[in-house]
Amino acid sequence: MTNNRYRSMRDRAKGRRLFFISALFLVLLSFPVISIFNKGEVVAGVPMLYLYIMGVWLLCIAAIGLFVDRRRSKRETSKKG
Repeated sequence: MTNNRYRSMRDRAKGRRLFFISALFLVLLSFPVISIFNKGEVVAGVPMLYLYIMGVWLLCIAAIGLFVDRRRSKRETSKKG
């Protein structure tokens, strides 16, 4: 019974963290923040706005991937040991 309760608490904490990551990236991709980078400047032939959007998008995928993978590897090591 306590194992199910502990798992439920972990799942809720994981959901909160994933929600926080999603909310953070939603703010980073909102219009007021994007408008900061919409100045027409070019870096290596690529507009700064495109670099910002692609960078934030890749960072979002990496952050969620690392978080989910970290949780999965901890769970697998606890099952083995």
